[in-house]
Amino acid sequence: MLRKLIALFALVALLASPAAGFDSYWHSQASRAVGQEFGFSEDAWKIMQLGCFAPDLFGPVSDFANERLQSKDLKNLNQYGSQNVEVRHSANFLHFDNLNGELTRNSQLDRVFAQLLRNTQTLLTKINTRPDLDDRTRKVLALLTLGASLHAVQDFYSHSDWIHNAFNNTAVKMVPLAAGSMRAPTWYEFRDKSGAPDQWPFRVSTGIYPPPGPNVANTHTHMNHDNSRLVYKEYETPGAPVLSEAARHNAGPMPAHEDDALSVTAHQKLAEDTAIAASIEWVQRIEENGEAKAAIERARTWNLKASDPKLYKELQAGIAAELALSCAAGRWDGEDSPAKGGGLCRSVLERKFNPLSSSSGAQLESEIIGLAAGLALPWALKFTGKFWDVYAQYQLLEQLTSSIGDNTGHYMLTPSAATSH
Repeated sequence: MLRKLIALFALVALLASPAAGFDSYWHSQASRAVGQEFGFSEDAWKIMQLGCFAPDLFGPVSDFANERLQSKDLKNLNQYGSQNVEVRHSANFLHFDNLNGELTRNSQLDRVFAQLLRNTQTLLTKINTRPDLDDRTRKVLALLTLGASLHAVQDFYSHSDWIHNAFNNTAVKMVPLAAGSMRAPTWYEFRDKSGAPDQWPFRVSTGIYPPPGPNVANTHTHMNHDNSRLVYKEYETPGAPVLSEAARHNAGPMPAHEDDALSVTAHQKLAEDTAIAASIEWVQRIEENGEAKAAIERARTWNLKASDPKLYKELQAGIAAELALSCAAGRWDGEDSPAKGGGLCRSVLERKFNPLSSSSGAQLESEIIGLAAGLALPWALKFTGKFWDVYAQYQLLEQLTSSIGDNTGHYMLTPSAATSH
């Protein structure tokens, strides 16, 4: 029953919540890049990818549920939510949203970064040293924790106007990449050379959530770089129309322009490339703590197919369910995903519901995709409990957001909370 409720919860989160960060494809690409940089096995970075998906899976959806779901579905969802309310509250703070308009100074953003880094190191240390964990669980928890932490870091570059700043007019320049492209400096690259954040020549804005209403600047939707076309449902506008936000992203070294698809794609890619660099830097900073590094090293080269075939099937099912849920919700790479991603999602969504009693390998993956795409979601995550149930059991998201936000949805931004490099 728990997994069925989690599956229902996941559907509503993905279909309804405007608080998701980079769409799933872009988070997946960033996770893969981190894995390649640090020599992760494919299984290890895919588990990390599922961890990166968790803050969206457990997103803020209770208002939508109360408005849209009826009868038994509503009862089941509310029952699950009441039992795991802390997981949902904690997920709110892993998108770097300007919740309730409370992030008004660079130093407050700096404090969130610093606290999240401390929390990640502390949680990984606990995972690596807890005597009651078997090796299998220890590895899963470490990779899921790392992925969830990376979600917040990546979302900063999606949900803020960081890449809209003219960095070449400062002491910290844009960074050239291969093929003539470039990225912005990361938060820490800029901070290390520019001192106290409140003294910087610009103030960083991040999207206000919940959206306060129409005609309000810097709302959550307006600030997003979530998909390659910058097209979103405007939840702050009655009727939630699907609109291009390109006109709100016409600043910085790669401005986006309406009716110019190449400029829109380049602008979003600038955010993604910067988020990837920040993700790699984030793991380097986490590993400055020896125990946290040991937790990552323990799991880094894990080969499930060879050592744990049952968990390998669960992992394959989890990745397939993430894909199917994201496609069904228009959260793989925006509404009606273009190019390769669009073809992939269309093939997923065109599959027919075919509930087999048992399957394995590629057959299992096809079954899970079919089930999820057919919106028979109480079954969709049936095989993936090891990667979802652990959040409530081990309070991963609550520990990651400790001293960042409270269960009323507000940030904990006390003057005494010191920031650090």
